[in-house]
Amino acid sequence: MRFVHQLSLLLIATALASVAAVAGLVGWNLREGFSDYLQAQDGERLVRLAEAAERDLSRRDAPPQDWRPVLREWLEASRMSARGVSLDEPPPPELHREGPPPPRRDPANFGARVMVLSADGAALLAGRRDMLGRASQARDVKVDGRTVAVLRVAERAGPAEGVDANFLRRQYLGLAVVAGGVLVVALVVARLLAVRWSRPLAQAQAAARRIAAGELDVRLPRPRDGGGASEIVGLQADINVMAESLQRLETSRRRWIAELSHELRTPLAVLRGEVEAMVDGIRPLDGAALASLQEEIKRLSRLVEDFHQLATSELRALPHDFDPVAPAALLQAAIERVAPRARAAGLVITVDVPPSLPTACWDATRISQLLANLLENSLRYTAVPGRMQVAARSLGEAIEVRLDDTPPGVPEADLDRLFDPLYRADPSRSRAFGGSGLGLAIARAIAQAHGGRLQAEASPLGGVAMVLTLPLQQEGHR
Repeated sequence: MRFVHQLSLLLIATALASVAAVAGLVGWNLREGFSDYLQAQDGERLVRLAEAAERDLSRRDAPPQDWRPVLREWLEASRMSARGVSLDEPPPPELHREGPPPPRRDPANFGARVMVLSADGAALLAGRRDMLGRASQARDVKVDGRTVAVLRVAERAGPAEGVDANFLRRQYLGLAVVAGGVLVVALVVARLLAVRWSRPLAQAQAAARRIAAGELDVRLPRPRDGGGASEIVGLQADINVMAESLQRLETSRRRWIAELSHELRTPLAVLRGEVEAMVDGIRPLDGAALASLQEEIKRLSRLVEDFHQLATSELRALPHDFDPVAPAALLQAAIERVAPRARAAGLVITVDVPPSLPTACWDATRISQLLANLLENSLRYTAVPGRMQVAARSLGEAIEVRLDDTPPGVPEADLDRLFDPLYRADPSRSRAFGGSGLGLAIARAIAQAHGGRLQAEASPLGGVAMVLTLPLQQEGHR
């Protein structure tokens, strides 16, 4: 079953249950309240009937054996009261005209439910005997302070009788009509809400299918009115972010493949040209030729090894052997390895590394490789004459190493891209500068494997500053 149908049925069932519960509660309350009202009305009528009986009996010498005259008198008094005639006033003249009395109306069927019992309540003097079995209200009839009879009015057979029952039925009918109208409105609203909520989910499902099929440029539109459930809006945003990430990864993958093939083609073309020249006899097979071939093979091997390390860091953490090392010694050793080449190139290296740096638990080989990559990158791309400045300091539980160089610099927008594989901020800096274009990417992978971070920023010297922060110990080696 589709989600929109399930949601519609859920909302409809909720609305139906709510309307039924409210209608049932209101109906029960109306029934009970109206029943209490009718009982109170019967009690008031019973009091007035008892007063009329006491007035009648005070004019007689003995209790009446036929109660119908008193009932007729009370019913006539009730009818006049309904017409606005005071019960204390004498009856209008038409009531004393000769002939049979007009038919009496008793809409509440009160007279049929009235019983007259003896003073001890044991004998039925007047009324219907079948009313004795019903619950009833009683009132003593007293003359000169002495109880001469007991009046009882039986409760109605149902919640209401006569016009009262008609009134109650009309109320029930009105309640049913209102409940039905509310239910219809609730059904319409439930359907509209279900369609509104399910539409973005259907769009998200279609977008996910298209993304899975390779359409990485799919984007879900943002709600025009900013409405909708926050979870659904968040889902749409997450799908857009996922699509952007996948598109970025796919673009990176294609660029990787293109640049990797281009990087490998250069040394292979040189090797092929050298070998063909020797086979054709154009170039003699001597020590110089073999040294040239060996150099190209080393370059090709270094490129393949760099790609292997970077691919390994992407798939899983690089293997490391953590041991106690002296950070100051590692830095001095890395600087001494590049110092002769820097002096030969016309670059000055200044060092500010205190020997009192605390001992760290690092992989000395990997950290040496990281430092070498940073120094080689700065050595290759710093204009001559220039300067390289290496500084280190302790940050408590970590050590910060900072490498600044002089121009040229890198635009701020491209600083973080320096760590992308095969990225060169200046296309003119081609392979003539050496290297595979993977050194900084490998350096960042090593830093992350040690729980640290490596970032690039603009240097006060005018070039680029590489800032390396490494914790002294790894979480698993504390």
